[in-house]
Amino acid sequence: MAGKKKKWIVICLILCVIIATVVVMCIPKGKTGKRERAAETLTLGEVHTITPGARKTMENDRWLLELDEKTLAITLQDKKTGEIYETAKDYSEGNDIWNAFCASGVTLEFYSGNSTVATRVSPAKEAADIQVEYFADGFDADIAYPDYEFSMQLQVRLEADGVSVYVPGGSIKEGNDFLLGSVWLYPMLGSTYLGEEAGYMVIPEGVGALIDLADNHGKYKNPYTKRIYGGNVGTDAAVTNVYGEPVVTEPKAIKIPVFGMVYTERKTGFLGIVTDGEYNAVLNAYPNGVITPYNWVTAQFMVRDVYTKQTAKTSGVPTFESKGDIRSLGMRYLFVDGDEADYTGLANRYQDYLVSRGMLTKSNDDFRIKLDFLGADSKKWFLFNAIVPMTTVEELDSVLTDLIAENVTDILPAYYGWQKDGVTLSHGSSNTNVEPKLGSGKELKDLQEKLKQQNITLNLQKDLLLANASRLYNTGTDIVKGINQVIVEVPTYRKLFPQMYYLTPSHSEEILETMIKKYVDRDGFVLELSGVTENLFSYYSGGETYSRADTVAQYRLMLDKLDETVGMSAPNEYLWDRMDSYYDMSLATSGYNFISSEVPFLPIVLRGYVPYWASYANFEANEKEFFLKLLEYGAYPTFLVTDDAPVELRNTNSSHIYTSEYSVLKSKILKYDAEIGEVLSKVSGVGMEEHRYLTDKVVQITYKNGVEILINYSDDDYSEEGVTVPALSYVCKEGSPE
Repeated sequence: MAGKKKKWIVICLILCVIIATVVVMCIPKGKTGKRERAAETLTLGEVHTITPGARKTMENDRWLLELDEKTLAITLQDKKTGEIYETAKDYSEGNDIWNAFCASGVTLEFYSGNSTVATRVSPAKEAADIQVEYFADGFDADIAYPDYEFSMQLQVRLEADGVSVYVPGGSIKEGNDFLLGSVWLYPMLGSTYLGEEAGYMVIPEGVGALIDLADNHGKYKNPYTKRIYGGNVGTDAAVTNVYGEPVVTEPKAIKIPVFGMVYTERKTGFLGIVTDGEYNAVLNAYPNGVITPYNWVTAQFMVRDVYTKQTAKTSGVPTFESKGDIRSLGMRYLFVDGDEADYTGLANRYQDYLVSRGMLTKSNDDFRIKLDFLGADSKKWFLFNAIVPMTTVEELDSVLTDLIAENVTDILPAYYGWQKDGVTLSHGSSNTNVEPKLGSGKELKDLQEKLKQQNITLNLQKDLLLANASRLYNTGTDIVKGINQVIVEVPTYRKLFPQMYYLTPSHSEEILETMIKKYVDRDGFVLELSGVTENLFSYYSGGETYSRADTVAQYRLMLDKLDETVGMSAPNEYLWDRMDSYYDMSLATSGYNFISSEVPFLPIVLRGYVPYWASYANFEANEKEFFLKLLEYGAYPTFLVTDDAPVELRNTNSSHIYTSEYSVLKSKILKYDAEIGEVLSKVSGVGMEEHRYLTDKVVQITYKNGVEILINYSDDDYSEEGVTVPALSYVCKEGSPE
C-alpha cells in the first residue's frame, strides 16, 4: 500500500508540473507576466530585462503601491496619514478616447502618414502587450503595441518621500509607419472631481500661480498649456513684426519644471518634478469643466514638434519632425502633509531638492539696489547710423558719486550699450571695444578700480543671443535657422531695426571667450549675461539638427569657461548652478482668467540662497502696488538709468524708454533704497517660512529668523492682534525664530 501511495504522489507531482508549464505557455497576448523578486531592488536608469513571474506587494517604510496590470494605473497609500492617491478616474460619460486617457497610467500619441493630427493610444482602450516584473519597492513594465510597431519600458519606484517614474530612452523603439509624438505618464495622479475637494493646483506661471479646485460650472473652455522653459523659435510659427500697431504682451514663461496640488482640508499635497525630458515637456493644467469634470495637472513629454515645412519662399505646410528627440523621460513626485501642505511648503521642498543636486548654492544675498546704465544706442542719420550717447563713463561716475554722497552705498551698477556702436548695433558683434563717444577702455577700468574702493562692483552686461540683422554673418554657422532651415527672425516692434537674428551657441561662445579674455581675465570685470539665459530652442546648423537638450548642453559647456558663477537675466533652472544672482524677475503672471491667486513660488525657491532683482521699477504703472510687491516677494529693486533725457532715444530702437533720466529718478531711488533696504536687509540670506493670505488684500510673510512682514493692498486699514497696517502700506515686525 505504501508503495502504491508513493507512486500516486509522484504521478500527481508530475501532473502539477505539466499543468503549470501549460498555464505559463498559454498566457494570452495582452496579459501580464509577473515574477517575484523578494529581496532585490533595481535602481532607475538602464533598460532592464524582464522575466515574468508571480506578483508581490510593493512597499517601503512609508508607502504601499498597487498596480492595475491592464491599464498600468497605480494607487499609492501613505502609511503615515492613510491618504490614498489614485491615477485612474472614471469618465465613462465622455468619449472613449478621453475615458481611456483618464483610466490609464500611460498614454501615447502617434503620427502617421502626412497628418499632423496625432492618434492617442491608451491601454484602457487598446490593449497592449505588457510584461511586468515586480520588486520590493516598485516594478518595471515592458509595453508593446505591435499594431503601432512600438515598445518601451516603464520603471516605477517608491522613494522615502514619494514615487519616481522613468522611461529609459534606450527602451523606446519605433517602426516606420507610426512615429511617437508625445508621452503622458500618470496624468491623473491626485486629480479631484469638480469642487468635491478644497484646495488648489500650483503652476510656476511667471512668479507663481494657483488654480482653485472649486466647481467651475463649465465656465472655462481652455486648459493651461505652456512649454516648460518657454517657446521654441526653431519650430514655432514665425511672428510678424508690424511697427505702429499695438503689441500683445508676451505671456510669462515657466522657469522651473514643477507643478503641484494641495488639498487644504486634508492638509496633504504633492509636488511633481520633471526630472528627465524636461526640455521638450509641456505643462498642462485642466480646471474642471475643460473636457472632463476633473481638476488635474501634469507634464506632457513632446517627442516631436509640428512645424511649417517651407514649400515656397513665403508659404509652407504643417508637418511633424521626422527624426524627433527620443530620450529618457522622468517624473519625481514628492508628497507633503501637515504644515508643509501649502504652496510655501512645496516651494521649500523644491528648494531642498535643488540644493541636494547642487543646483542651488549660497551666494551673497545682501541688499543692493540695482542700477542699469544705458551707454549708447544708434539712430538713422541721412544714409548712415549715428551714435546717441546717453550715459558716458564720466557721467556714470558722476551719478554714482552723487548717490554715495547721499549715503546710498548698497549699489549694484551695470553698464550696457557700452560696446562699439551702442546697444542695438552691437548685437552679434565680436568687437568688444568701448564706444568712443562714451569714453575709453582705460577710463572704464579706472572707474572700476575707483568703485572697488567703495566696495561696489561694476557689471558689464552682454546679450550673447541677439544679432543685428544689418550685420554680415556666416548664415551657415553663425545664425540660428529653424529646423525647416529658414533663418529665424525675431521681431523688435521697432522702426529702425524691425527684426533681429539669434546667434548659434557656437558663435555665442566665441563672443563670450573674447569678453572673458579682455575684460574678466585681464581687467577683472564681472559679466552680467542675458539672452542665452532664458531662451531655449532647437535649430539647424551646418547640416545638422540640434534639439533643445543639445542647446542646453552647449550653453552649460560655454558657461564653464567662466571660473566663477555670474549674474543672469531671468535664467531657466538648468543654469542655476552657474548663477550667483537672478536679474529681471517678473513679479506677476500672465493673468489667465482661471488663475485664482498669484503667489511668490519662484521667490520662495530662491530665497536664502540666491539674491534676485525685479524688473525695472521706473516702468510700473501702479507704483505703490509694485513697491509693496517688492517687499512681499523679497525682491530687490532695479532702475534703468541714463544721464540724458530719454527724448534723445525717440529715433532709436530704445524709443520705448520714456523715463530714465537720473535727475528725475533720484528721489525714487533714494526712497526705495531707504525703505525697502531697511526691511529686506533684515532677512538677507534667510528663507521664507510662510507666505499666506489673511484676507484677499492682506498678506503675511514670515521668515525663518522670525521677521514678519504684513502687507495691506486694500484701501482700508487692517488690524490684527494689536497691530494696525495702514491702507496701501506695510508693517515689519522683528521676532525670534521658532
